[in-house]
Amino acid sequence: MRSSLRSVILGLACVLLCSEVTAAPQTTASARAAPKHFTAAEVTPPTAATQIPARPDEDVSATDFRVALRRSGCFGRCPSYRVSVDGDGTVRFVGERFTAAVGEQNGRIASAAVMQLRAELRSAPFSLLDGRYTPSDPRCGSAATDMASVDITIIDRGSQRHITHDLGCANAPAALRALAQAIDDATGSARWVKPPTE
Repeated sequence: MRSSLRSVILGLACVLLCSEVTAAPQTTASARAAPKHFTAAEVTPPTAATQIPARPDEDVSATDFRVALRRSGCFGRCPSYRVSVDGDGTVRFVGERFTAAVGEQNGRIASAAVMQLRAELRSAPFSLLDGRYTPSDPRCGSAATDMASVDITIIDRGSQRHITHDLGCANAPAALRALAQAIDDATGSARWVKPPTE
């Protein structure tokens, strides 16, 4: 009787011991497979050495960028002239009427000025301007007669925009006048348009 009881106890102890031994590896494997959840404090921000540097400004050549502006005369004494600038900074001015210099004049601006003008033309609101803003276009609204007009051609890496602005258009975007002024300022056309002050 005692021998049988001892055998039963030993058998139960063996079953319990074996089940613990086989369960232990499964627990360890599941613990290894469980993903780690990082807290905000454990996440290390990238250092300056690992961050991607900003792309530098593109080089501008004489062939891939050109801006040309033409101002036509009005009923009065509005200056009439053409001015253009190429990617290498070459400026060409042709005075036609009511300008301090009549005929062709040449100059040059710094490459930094060319890149600044190019960046402005690629950004809003200038980048949104295109087409004709003339009395025949609905965007013009009511138009005053005998006003000067401005024609602008922009060539940038193979793409071309042509903008015509009748200055008499009441509803034309104000950015049109600002665009023409930005080109005048960049090229320094005032030195040939306005007579020198005494």
